[in-house]
Amino acid sequence: MYFKLLFLVFCALIGTAHCSFRCYACSFSSADADQSCLTITNQTHTVACPYTYCTIVRQEFLDPEGVVASFTRGCEERPAYLNHEVEDFNFRTFFRACTSSLCNIGNGIQSVVGGVLSPRPEYNGENLLVPGTGLPSHAGHVKAASSILLLSVILAYLF
Repeated sequence: MYFKLLFLVFCALIGTAHCSFRCYACSFSSADADQSCLTITNQTHTVACPYTYCTIVRQEFLDPEGVVASFTRGCEERPAYLNHEVEDFNFRTFFRACTSSLCNIGNGIQSVVGGVLSPRPEYNGENLLVPGTGLPSHAGHVKAASSILLLSVILAYLF
């Protein structure tokens, strides 16, 4: 009886660990007529994110200036940039990332806030990214530890 109860508790914990972090997820390109992804509504699609970051990537044409070429909201393990702007000969691309559920809101031009990436007060200077600082990603560790623990409980119950 004790093992059955323990098994149910671990199953509940695993379900909670895997689905607790959510991100908005949608995209469009300049060829698409539907650009509803630019604005968050009750109908904006969300996904359970197994990774660390909710992201926004907004790409604008330089000519005509400010016209959106593509826009994506999503979930990533290692985004190319956290909160950065990159310009080349044709495009200005805004990269935004945050670490709390449903934090990838906004138009992609302003930095998103939420989680351990949000200084108080908000900092508008250059990004300084130092590997090894901040909180590590626990998503993979939670999955592995939960799987090992679940397997141990099942084996203990059977033997």
